[in-house]
Amino acid sequence: MSSYDQEMQDRQHPVDEDIALQRRIWKFERVGWYVLLLVVLLTLGGLFSRGLLSDATATSAQKDLTVEYQRFHRSGGVDAMVIHSHGQPGKPHTVFVDAALLEAFSVDSMQPQPIGSAANRQGLKLTMTGDERGDSSLYLTWRNDGLGLVAGHIAVEGGGEVSLNQFIYP
Repeated sequence: MSSYDQEMQDRQHPVDEDIALQRRIWKFERVGWYVLLLVVLLTLGGLFSRGLLSDATATSAQKDLTVEYQRFHRSGGVDAMVIHSHGQPGKPHTVFVDAALLEAFSVDSMQPQPIGSAANRQGLKLTMTGDERGDSSLYLTWRNDGLGLVAGHIAVEGGGEVSLNQFIYP
């Protein structure tokens, strides 16, 4: 019998040992370490806030609206969203943010300020001026007020629409 085989046998002296149970415990510990390592890697990757797994970009089918946002948020945290829209050159165009997003988030700031805004039960309409090509960008910072999955839409009036799915952790 080899020394390894002798080590892996149950003993009563000097202490009672159940090697089969001990081996199951060691296996459970190894699985726990792998799970912990996976959680750390997912956290570093952005599963619980900003990072590669959280960064997202949605573009409308007409290519007149692009939204850069985070998929994962922390409740009470401040996050940024960038809305790139396109309208007719030299004319204002309207971006619509639906009520589902506004219920889960409160707007802290908008840069640049839109030339007009109006709110109703369906959401928020922001009138933007474009550059000489009709392009505009709106930088939003907003605070997460909700919890769980938030599904909403952002659209350009008379143009494209994008759907956003975001998750807010407690």
